[in-house]
Amino acid sequence: MLITVKQLIREVCKGVKVDSIVLTSYLFGLILANKELKPITNIITWLDERAYEVLNDLRPFSKNIYERTGCPHLHVYALPKLLWLKKRAFNVFKEAKYFIDSKSLLMNLLTGSNVTDLSSASGTYQMLSIRDLRWDDLSLNLVGIDESSLPEVREGYYSELMKGGLASELEVGGRVPVVLGVYDGASMIYGLTGGATELGVVNMGSSAMIRAVIPEPILDSSHFMRFQTYYLTDRAWLAGGAISNAGIVVEHIIRLLYNVEPDDVGTYSQILNMLNTTSKTPQTLLSIPLLYSERLPLNPARRVSIVGLESTSRREDIVLSVIEGVVMLLALLYSAMEENNVLVNEVRVGGRLTEYLFVRKLLANILEKEVVYSGLGDVSHLGNLFLFLRSMKHAGRREIEGLCKKMLRNAERISPTYDEVIKYRNLFKEFKEVINKLYS
Repeated sequence: MLITVKQLIREVCKGVKVDSIVLTSYLFGLILANKELKPITNIITWLDERAYEVLNDLRPFSKNIYERTGCPHLHVYALPKLLWLKKRAFNVFKEAKYFIDSKSLLMNLLTGSNVTDLSSASGTYQMLSIRDLRWDDLSLNLVGIDESSLPEVREGYYSELMKGGLASELEVGGRVPVVLGVYDGASMIYGLTGGATELGVVNMGSSAMIRAVIPEPILDSSHFMRFQTYYLTDRAWLAGGAISNAGIVVEHIIRLLYNVEPDDVGTYSQILNMLNTTSKTPQTLLSIPLLYSERLPLNPARRVSIVGLESTSRREDIVLSVIEGVVMLLALLYSAMEENNVLVNEVRVGGRLTEYLFVRKLLANILEKEVVYSGLGDVSHLGNLFLFLRSMKHAGRREIEGLCKKMLRNAERISPTYDEVIKYRNLFKEFKEVINKLYS
């Protein structure tokens, strides 16, 4: 992995002056390492479903763990993965000295420190106290490890210098600070909000998320634990959730119906742009787009359902209904958030699917919120830039919020349309009925 990281840094930094390197990585990656912090396993990602086997062992503690960590009863977290390894691969578990996430692995490669940021720790391990921001005793006891086996935790704008020899080898300068950063979704949220609260953010890429920036942790009072609460930065938290099935399902359906691969960007975009003017057949299709196992509390044994298919249904009707289904999965999450007084004034959006106008309109009409689209491209990079400014003390928290507000001054704003809101309220009601009957 170090070779790959070196090659990447060389390619990106070639011919430019490097002020800093800001790290970001995906949640849920777990690596077991020996006492020299050398990995003895591959990165175990959220796609690995083996930890389902031990979820019943955790069920008696699930509500308590959720209240302490903000992480619901799901297989994706490090806690069930470690329990599975202890049960099914004990020799590997016993050999390990450290249990680290992908962020701390990168930080160790570049600086020699075993440290991760609070947002990544909060969303990856199911072992960080959401209020105290330290490793949680109950989670540690359940898996039988000590906090010394886990990374140190710091704010996302914490930085350390790159190892001197490595900086020289990569020709990036003698004293290059490496900023911890936050996880990828959090960096996007930080880029669109600057950390300001009472704002919602939706990302629609291969997966999708809807989260709200809040000034204190709020959890779902329902025993279903329908949304997560992770830490962001500066005593701000993220309440909301993510779905595994978004653009990845749309790509699969287009591949099946049109025989077009996503890397055929022109044709793929042409098909999606065509949906801007698609009028659906009178019998509205309803799709439950669960191609892969979900992070939502739904039965993983059932996958995609399409309800209402008729002889007059067209390919574009199916694709559009799948995209509507993705937005409705996000609406399920937002409904749970609203029930627990997690309210937002507007929803700021990003991700590949939101580049299409009809998707932004769907979000406005199904969520019944004003949708703000910056058109800035990958706003995760903007969030990383803000963290760099914080780390180097070029700007404080309030300055970042103001800068973000200024950058979005001319952003596109789409308000819900009354007729479309009524139509989708009825469709969403039917969507929830199908979910309850088939996937609960």
